[in-house]
Amino acid sequence: MPDALTKSSKVAPAKTATRTGSKREEILDAATQVFLEYGYEGTSMDRVAAASGAARRTLYNQFESKEQLFDAMTERVWTGFPVLNITLDEASLSDPHLGLTRLGHAIADFWLPPESVAFLRMVISDGPRFPSLTKTFVDKGKGPAMTAVVDYLQALVKRKVLKIKNPLIAGRQFLGLIDEPLLWVRVVGIDELYTTKEREYIVDSAVEMFLGFYGIKKP
Repeated sequence: MPDALTKSSKVAPAKTATRTGSKREEILDAATQVFLEYGYEGTSMDRVAAASGAARRTLYNQFESKEQLFDAMTERVWTGFPVLNITLDEASLSDPHLGLTRLGHAIADFWLPPESVAFLRMVISDGPRFPSLTKTFVDKGKGPAMTAVVDYLQALVKRKVLKIKNPLIAGRQFLGLIDEPLLWVRVVGIDELYTTKEREYIVDSAVEMFLGFYGIKKP
């Protein structure tokens, strides 16, 4: 069981410093906070302009619509998931235990911030009323990330270190071993926090279970 519980799911205040200091990044920082606080439906360009301190004209020069702003925000959120760097790395391809462990920690770290969980909740909550929101979430992040994982597993199959009939199902199974304890309980409102050691155990055991089933044992 986790050793700590937190009831804090409130979105953090907008950042005062940005990654590049550009006006576009300031707007995206503010937009992220506004989307998470008010949801997709409750977010307006006026609210984003007020939160970012940008004039409406400046905002519309950068983003023509709320939809375009959400697209850019979603794409930036998913840049925090370095799946391509891991799955294309020769060390990960040569050693599936290393590659899957690195991938598992990347998944765990990606969903650790409360803002990441709040982002997913917003997509689940508002997606049925705004199908383009879900499409953007998949096209800009979830889809490419899953494709990279599947391609990685297929590469390991070709190297004859894994025996997998359906890499897509296998990829979802691996993510599920990590997402179920670390993500989905928080999505439904149980804000569990695990220690670093507990999180490492969840990832390590997921890798061992996955390789125990799909790994090809050497004679």
